[in-house]
Amino acid sequence: MCDTIAEGFKILQDTANDLYLQGRVAEVEGAPEPLEFLREWVSPNVPVILKKACKSFAACRKWSPQFLREKIGDQIVTVAVTPNGWADAVSDDGKFFMLPEERQMKFSDFLDRLNEKSELNPVFYMQQQNSNLTGEMKCLIGDVPEEINWASTAFGVKPDAANFWMGDQRAVTSTHKDPYENIYCVIHGVKQFLLSPPTDLPSMQYKMFPVAMYEKVVLFLLWKVAFMTKI
Repeated sequence: MCDTIAEGFKILQDTANDLYLQGRVAEVEGAPEPLEFLREWVSPNVPVILKKACKSFAACRKWSPQFLREKIGDQIVTVAVTPNGWADAVSDDGKFFMLPEERQMKFSDFLDRLNEKSELNPVFYMQQQNSNLTGEMKCLIGDVPEEINWASTAFGVKPDAANFWMGDQRAVTSTHKDPYENIYCVIHGVKQFLLSPPTDLPSMQYKMFPVAMYEKVVLFLLWKVAFMTKI
């Protein structure tokens, strides 16, 4: 990148930080009105934390490992499995973009894996983005809604997908660009985000990688790389 272009990007970053970005994510109590949500956060394209916005969901009162085990323990679910918790991420050696191994298992078995706390164990994470809440997890609809009404009103459209995600602290999503407007509802636990504005893109290192997938070699308790694209 030539010095003139780099300087222009730096000026853009500084201007955005001074005039547009707030330096911290706003926190608001409860769910907003659709017009307020659209005006204050969607239109200017800034994030917001809405505290207790989903407290009316039955899931906030009912969901626990024991409840879910009793309700959907025999349900077959799709689980992403990696040796290190990094799904959809560049491999440690910097050679591949690694997809997780996907396993079909009973939800009760998935809960058992989450209870195995050893750092040596594989990391299991329900992370599908194909609207699994209305698919294989549809039995949970009622405890949580298929859509957030005030958000759908603000966006003027129903969500393309409603996803159920569950994992432990070892599950990490790598840095990525997301073309969607996202609403994350945390029922239990904590989800941490590191957000960067689009004006930071010139400062980020990115490149194309061949795609591969983790595969567990059960006999030797090792992992191997299964190539998805031609190298």
